[in-house]
Amino acid sequence: MHILSIKRIRFPSFLVVALLSSCAVLLLPSCSKKASAAIIGKWQVQGTKEISEFRKDGTVINPQNEKQNGKYTFTDGSHMDLQINTGDTNQPTASASCEVQIHGDKMDWTITGPGQGQQQKAHFTRLK
Repeated sequence: MHILSIKRIRFPSFLVVALLSSCAVLLLPSCSKKASAAIIGKWQVQGTKEISEFRKDGTVINPQNEKQNGKYTFTDGSHMDLQINTGDTNQPTASASCEVQIHGDKMDWTITGPGQGQQQKAHFTRLK
């Protein structure tokens, strides 16, 4: 996971958006899968080459940089807590809360970092 430069909230890669904090809301309009199952797989942050891989065991990795990895936990059907090891010695870990919406092969996040009143948006496309 490459470290993304999100001003005011320093999240590494938008996996780090995904790999960076705690949160995700997943809505599946045409599918009855649980959010925890719908997120499994590889996702690319739109407009970048950054990739995040969510695994069944609750881990998330950046296949391009294995030093950037973390864990995710769903707190309910639409929210996820995320803790990421950034691989950066100045900021070794990051966490956030996310609300995630999944529509087919598209995923949208609203991310709130700890102690932050501001929210950031991230958009992903599922890789096949």
